[in-house]
Amino acid sequence: METPAPDPLFGITLHERYIIGRRLRSGASGTAHIAHDLGSDQTVTVTVLHPWLVGDHAAVHAFLGRAQTLEGLSHPGLARVLGHGRDGEHVYAVGEYMPGQTLAEALGEDGGGLRYPADAALTIVAGALAALDVAHGAGVVHGELDLDKIVVDGEGGVRVTGFPLLFDAEEDAGPETRTDVHAVGRILYTLMTGVPVDPETHPLRPSSVIPALAPDLDMLVANATDPNPRYRPRDAGQYLTVVEQVLRSLPGAPADPADVDTRPIPVVTDAPEGRWRDRGAPVPLWRRVPVLVGAGVLVLALFAVGWAVVPDDGVELPDVVGVSTERAEERLSALGLDLAVRFDETYSDTVEAGAVAESTPAPGSAVERGAEVLLWVSVGPQFTEIPDVVGGTENEARDTLRQAGFTGIEIVQEHSAEEPPGTVLSTEPAPGEEGDREEPVVLHVSEGVIVPTLLGMSQEEAAGALAGLGLTVEVVEAHHETVPAGEVSGQTPEPGTILPEEGGVTLTVSLGPEPEEEEEPEESPSPSEEEGEDEGDRGDHGGRGNGNGHGNGRGEGNGGSCDAPEWDSDTVYDTGDRVRYQGREYEARWWVSGYPPNNDEWGVWEDRGPC
Repeated sequence: METPAPDPLFGITLHERYIIGRRLRSGASGTAHIAHDLGSDQTVTVTVLHPWLVGDHAAVHAFLGRAQTLEGLSHPGLARVLGHGRDGEHVYAVGEYMPGQTLAEALGEDGGGLRYPADAALTIVAGALAALDVAHGAGVVHGELDLDKIVVDGEGGVRVTGFPLLFDAEEDAGPETRTDVHAVGRILYTLMTGVPVDPETHPLRPSSVIPALAPDLDMLVANATDPNPRYRPRDAGQYLTVVEQVLRSLPGAPADPADVDTRPIPVVTDAPEGRWRDRGAPVPLWRRVPVLVGAGVLVLALFAVGWAVVPDDGVELPDVVGVSTERAEERLSALGLDLAVRFDETYSDTVEAGAVAESTPAPGSAVERGAEVLLWVSVGPQFTEIPDVVGGTENEARDTLRQAGFTGIEIVQEHSAEEPPGTVLSTEPAPGEEGDREEPVVLHVSEGVIVPTLLGMSQEEAAGALAGLGLTVEVVEAHHETVPAGEVSGQTPEPGTILPEEGGVTLTVSLGPEPEEEEEPEESPSPSEEEGEDEGDRGDHGGRGNGNGHGNGRGEGNGGSCDAPEWDSDTVYDTGDRVRYQGREYEARWWVSGYPPNNDEWGVWEDRGPC
C-alpha cells in the first residue's frame, strides 16, 4: 500500500505560539489544521495560505483583509476568527475550534439513511440563519456553506464555521447573500429528507420523499432554492423571518427552541430498502397523483381481501375525513392498535387544504392491530381562481400566486411606455378565470434591466458592465478599511433591482483605509545649539545618517521634514506607499505589513534618503 506523503506543516510552530496539528480540510483559502495555542493553552484552528499563493501579493492582501473583517464578527452562532499574521513564508489566520458534530457527520456519509424531524431541522436552520444574519449585516457572505460547515453540540447549540478566506480568483465577483440563502435551503431539504442534493437540482420538494411533511415546508425550500437568485429571500435575516413563522405554525411546536430534540431519525419512504438515494429530483404532484391513486386502489383491493377474514372482534376505523392530520393521528392512536399511519397528498374540491380528504381503508372498515392506514391530505382544489396581480411587481405576483397554490410561473417581458419596469401587465389565464394548478401561469411583465452585482470590481469594470446594460453611472468615493482602493465597495440600488433603460446606478468606490494623522515634525535646532556641538559630535551624526541609512535626518542633503507618515507596525502598505522612519523616508516596493525599514531582509523597502 502506498504511504501518504507527510504534511509539511504538521508539527511546525508559527510565531512561537501556534503548534500545527492534523489537517482538517483544504480549499481555495489554503489548508485548515487543528492547532494548539501556547499563549492561551487552548485548541484552535489555523488556516495557512497555500504556498504557491504566498508570492501573489493580491492573494495575500485579500486573505489577510478577509481575516481582519471576520475578526470583527461576533455572535454565539459564529466560529470566531481570533487573529492573523505572517511568519516567514507562512500566511495564516487563527480561528475558534468548535467541539461537536457537523451535520454531515450526524447524518452519516451520503445521508446514511437518517433525517431530522421537521421541527428539529427548522430549529437548526434558524440557528444558522441567525448567525448568518449578523455576517450579512456586516457585508460578509459565507459563500461555501454546506453540511460540513454547521456544527451541532447535542444541547441545542448551532455554530456556523468554515468561512473561506479566499475565493476562486476566476470568479468575476464574490458570492452574494442569496448564495448563502440557496445553500441553507438545500441543507434544510437534506435535513428533513436525508437525501443529499446537487446545487443545480430543481425544484426541491421535501414532501416528494417524506409525504407527511406540511406544504409550508415545500414552499420554504422552494423559495430559497429558486434557480433565479432574485426570487429568493434577499438575505439570511429575511429568510429567518419566514423559517420562524413556519416553525411556530408546526403542530405541537415547543415555545422554546431549546426544547426541540435535535437527534436524527431513520428515513422512512415508499422506496425499497437501499434504493431511496436513487430517487433523483422530486417528482411533481401532477405526475405522482395518478400513480398514488393507483397504489391506493391496490391497497384498497388488498384490504378488501383481508376484510373477509377479519375476526368478529375487529375494530372499526373511525371517520377522520375533514379533520386535521394531528387530530386524525390522535383518534387513530386512541384505538390502541399500533396502526402504521402514512400520509400523502391529493386534490379536493370539498376539504380545505391541510385536512384529511379520505382514508384507505375507508371509514367504517374493520382493521387489526398493526394494520397500515393511508391518510390522503387535501392540498385544495386542482382548479381555482387566478388572483388579480396586474399592476403589482413581479415579485409580489409570484408570492401571491404561490400562496394560491400556483407553483409553475413563466415570465414574458414586453415593452411598456406607461408602466415602470418589473410591473405585471397581464396574466394567462386572466385574473378571475379558473386556472389549473398543474399548468403554469404566464406573467407578462414590463421589461427592464436587472442590476448586477458589482461589489469587488474595479471602477472601470463596473462602469463598463453598466454601460453594456444601458445604465448610467454615478461615482462617489469613500474610505474603506478592507476594500482596496479603486474597487467598488457599495452600490445603489442593490443587486437584483429592475431599472428602466438609462436608469442610474451609484457606485461607491474605495479610497482605501483612512490615512493616519501625521505627527508634528521636530523643530530644527537653533544656531546657538548647533554652535554648542563640537566637531566630533557633528561628524558622528553625519556618519550615522549616511553610513547605515537610519540616521537622525541631520546628515548632508537634509531637505527638511518628510511628508510621509511615520511607519506603523499594524498598517498594511501597498506598492508606492511612503513612510518616515528614524529620520529617513522609505518607499514600499510591494505589499508589506509588520516589517520595519531598518530590518528589511526581504528588500521590500527602498531608502529614499534623509528627511
